[in-house]
Amino acid sequence: MVYVRSRKFCCCLPVRFGVFCEALIGIAIGGLFSVGGWIVVHDMLKGTLNPPLSGSEKTSAWILAIVSTIVLLISLGGLIGSIWKRLSLVSLYAGAITFATVLDIAAGIFVIFQLFHGAGASDISKCEQDAANRGQVNTDFTHFACNTGFKTGRVIVVVIYVLFWLFQIYGCHIAFEYVGQLKEERSGNDYEKNNQVQNVTVVAPAYAPPPPNQYAFAAAPNAMGPKY
Repeated sequence: MVYVRSRKFCCCLPVRFGVFCEALIGIAIGGLFSVGGWIVVHDMLKGTLNPPLSGSEKTSAWILAIVSTIVLLISLGGLIGSIWKRLSLVSLYAGAITFATVLDIAAGIFVIFQLFHGAGASDISKCEQDAANRGQVNTDFTHFACNTGFKTGRVIVVVIYVLFWLFQIYGCHIAFEYVGQLKEERSGNDYEKNNQVQNVTVVAPAYAPPPPNQYAFAAAPNAMGPKY
């Protein structure tokens, strides 16, 4: 068997281990968010969600549930491929997580856009109304607190999204590195098999047996009497 040097990530860890770990993480995160997302969608369709969601929030809930389910399924395929070193499954996993990463980035941009342009004023108004209902009559302080809290939370959400995107992009890089390693291993094994076939040499026996149905000492070299 041809030895192929294992590719590394983070300086010393093999990429096969990286694909295995990120597939497990994808199963955990995808399973958690898909279950939560479909519960929200189910309650939204039944009309039991309180408070009810706006149109853009409903779209975000559908996107979250669908993308999380896709991540769960493709992570399961990547886990199987990394364990049994299946090039087809790992290639499918690498391409699928790249596609899912693009979808997740697009969904995240949509959510961030809604935070900065769509839902800000309504959320601040809800915060001020809740404060007024609790008996806080200082409207200037209430507006300042609600506005500052919303802006701070918005920045935290953006930072979390960016860090998660960087993690996903690096995970795609690890997966494609493992695909390249598996291709090298397959090419090396095919080359070794071809060399073994080409190096087979057919050696003729030193003593040629007599033709069928012929006495062995009937030939001239072995016969008694004059030599021909």
